[in-house]
Amino acid sequence: MTSLHLSAPSRLHFGLLARGPAAPRQFGGLGLMVEEPGLEITAEPSDSWRASGPLADRAGTIARRVAAKLIEDGKFPPPLALTVHRAPPEHVGLGTGTQLSLAVAKLVTMSAGLDLSAPALAAVTGRGARSGVGLHGFDHGGLIVEGGHRGESGIPPLLSRMDWPAEWSVLVVVPPVSPGLHGPDEMRAFSALPPMPEAETDRLCRLVLLGILPAVAERNLAEFGEALSELQHRVGSWFAPAQGGVFASPRITEIVGWLRAEGLSGVGQSSWGPALYGVSRDGPERRDSLARSLRSRFALDAGSVLWTAASPRGAVLRDR
Repeated sequence: MTSLHLSAPSRLHFGLLARGPAAPRQFGGLGLMVEEPGLEITAEPSDSWRASGPLADRAGTIARRVAAKLIEDGKFPPPLALTVHRAPPEHVGLGTGTQLSLAVAKLVTMSAGLDLSAPALAAVTGRGARSGVGLHGFDHGGLIVEGGHRGESGIPPLLSRMDWPAEWSVLVVVPPVSPGLHGPDEMRAFSALPPMPEAETDRLCRLVLLGILPAVAERNLAEFGEALSELQHRVGSWFAPAQGGVFASPRITEIVGWLRAEGLSGVGQSSWGPALYGVSRDGPERRDSLARSLRSRFALDAGSVLWTAASPRGAVLRDR
């Protein structure tokens, strides 16, 4: 085996669409894959399973679990030395856990002679229990809409994958506040939330099908921003009992208000946060000026504020 290098985009989750016993499917949702901050990882032949770099312990654990499952099926991946060159922090709303799991699983399975799709990799790693945006985005990039689960398990089907207008830049902000809910805390939060009313699910689906997607297709940033902002408010209001408000903290609420006042469209919180996003078609000078003002006003470091582009493709794997 030669060395393999994999790069994968990060995921912004715009919101879910349904939750509760009356819903024909659970969760569902939409989101966007973005180039930055992204993930990069290299796998090289080794005499033992090893991992180094950011999230190395997590990467090593994933690799060994995937290898054990492959061995049960009669496939024998060689030991790999994994080097994580860059990875966003976990549990901030950028889908890092899913992208890391799929990336490591892809490298391990490729070393065993298997070329699996992201849904197959998700089944091996146990991802996709709620959102399918990141797993389909790992394969395809772009703007993703997925159809949720028929019950409480399974892989959500991909319903739509759209190209993002090249002239729309995406601002990503990760304030230094507590991580979003995850793991058992997230499961408890979902269990405690009341069912989403059927009328609310109907409205959210309408906003996606007749608001957000047509606006992206027609490159109408104003209509896109209006539809996404309403979706964010409605989803955030449903989540409010679990996170204390429409957004995850007063500081996040303040930043959202400032970004909207500065003219960004579709400003919102990705998943449980604290990652935020906004969309603009301003030129580089205006974007740089806004980033400087944002960092100064809210005492954010350079790594917490970045402009990026939507990823036109999913993960990229190449020999090194």
